[in-house]
Amino acid sequence: MPLFVYRALTSTGERVSGEIEAADDRSAVARLQDRGLIPISAEPVRARATAVPVAARGLARAVTEATRELATLLEAGQPVEAALGLLIETGEQRRLRAVLASVREAVRGGKPLSEALAAHPEAFPRAYVGIVRAGEAAGSLGESLQKLVRLRERSEQLERKLVSAMIYPSVLLVASLGALAVLLLVVVPRFAPLFAQAAAELPASTRLTLALAEFLAERGEVLAVGLALALLGLLLARRNEPLRLALDRAILAAPVFGRVARERATAQAMRGLATVLGGGLDLANGLGLVRDMLANRAARAALDRVLIGVRQGRPLWSCLAETDVVAPLAVRLVRVGEESGRLAAVAEHLADAFEERLATRLTRLVALVEPLVIVTLGLLVGGIVVSILAAVVAVNDLAF
Repeated sequence: MPLFVYRALTSTGERVSGEIEAADDRSAVARLQDRGLIPISAEPVRARATAVPVAARGLARAVTEATRELATLLEAGQPVEAALGLLIETGEQRRLRAVLASVREAVRGGKPLSEALAAHPEAFPRAYVGIVRAGEAAGSLGESLQKLVRLRERSEQLERKLVSAMIYPSVLLVASLGALAVLLLVVVPRFAPLFAQAAAELPASTRLTLALAEFLAERGEVLAVGLALALLGLLLARRNEPLRLALDRAILAAPVFGRVARERATAQAMRGLATVLGGGLDLANGLGLVRDMLANRAARAALDRVLIGVRQGRPLWSCLAETDVVAPLAVRLVRVGEESGRLAAVAEHLADAFEERLATRLTRLVALVEPLVIVTLGLLVGGIVVSILAAVVAVNDLAF
């Protein structure tokens, strides 16, 4: 039976930790509760031993884990200040501990938790603070924090899928360009002296290959600097809001990637909508927070227009239909959800469906990119080799 490492509280509020055998994490939590303990976390020993340290996973992941533990402590009856103290004591990331210490001091000074969190936007974005504020107003802070955990975990999982899907094609593309560079900069120049006397009689493909190799040899450094500057400019452009907005609009308009971007925006919007409505926020205020959960700037701008329409009294589905950002299927089901009064449940269903669809589409795209890159590389390398062989044959014919 698997072994789990746990952290928990006793009935008197004392923190304890240890190991327990259980079939899965839910069973581990149940066994701890049978012992009269209040579970904070229970992780498999193997997963814990091989996991990446919290500090290496970044502040966002650390905030998600801290939110889960805070929700557990609050639902167990711990005061906010005491719960924050336990998180500071057991936290593994120094930066987050410092932020939580500042939050605790603000709470001690009489500020609500949401206001204390709002002072640290680098760790707690506006959407996060808004959901916490809604939970405070509804008297269900622990439940709102649990919803936040699910939202952040879904978002992080989606981001990991996107990154994982892009790693292999990127490596393959770099390797392909490296192989072409070796051919043109090392192999082809060694044949150039053999063809010097018969340059006019060489096949056109060979002359093109030799010219390209000569250009790379003479201008390669300039080309490399130009590519580096272009990449740097792209990175800087992503920090410039007008340029980032234009780039995101171009992505939405792209033939293949635009569909993926729209489905991603749909998944994020529906997941955020389900979370804010489930947390007790009304539609108008909730949409303002959903907007901040979207990664694409053009999609955010579209949701701004949706928010204006909703505040004017128009149905949500009608406003979404005018944006051309949310998938048509989602718009139709949102209409059904509005008319039936089950918008939160429909939004959650749509989020699950589009996250799954997005993962499937990314897998298919990667499956298409891999052979495309391989075939393209094969044609280029084969063309270079054939051009050299054709030149060798032509030189031999001239010799006779």
